[in-house]
Amino acid sequence: MTPEQQQYVTTRLMHIRWWNRLGWLFVVVIAAFYAWLWQHKPLYIDPGLLLTKLQMGQVSDIEIAKLAALGNLAFIGCGLLFIGIVVLTYVALWTEKQTISILTTKQIIPFSTETTEASSNDDTKTH
Repeated sequence: MTPEQQQYVTTRLMHIRWWNRLGWLFVVVIAAFYAWLWQHKPLYIDPGLLLTKLQMGQVSDIEIAKLAALGNLAFIGCGLLFIGIVVLTYVALWTEKQTISILTTKQIIPFSTETTEASSNDDTKTH
């Protein structure tokens, strides 16, 4: 590998290590936010509770307007989306780490433009 490629691989491996150390904090922050919502504003998360309170007439007009604008299922969906992004980032970085490991441990055949030019010329001659 060239020094630039080695520097890039080293930098990417450092990013992967830092993500593995700090990435789980995003899930903890999201879970803490939803736990706080569950304790202080359960109507934003629990559709069954909202339906029960609406049937009993215990929800104020301001709360109904907020919930109509935001929707409690949207809160749940956004949380799942954020957690999904974190999980997909873990998977992508794991795959990248595996690829870097394969590239650094195996003997790689260098890419040559001469071979590709010769094969493209051969293709044009046969057609």
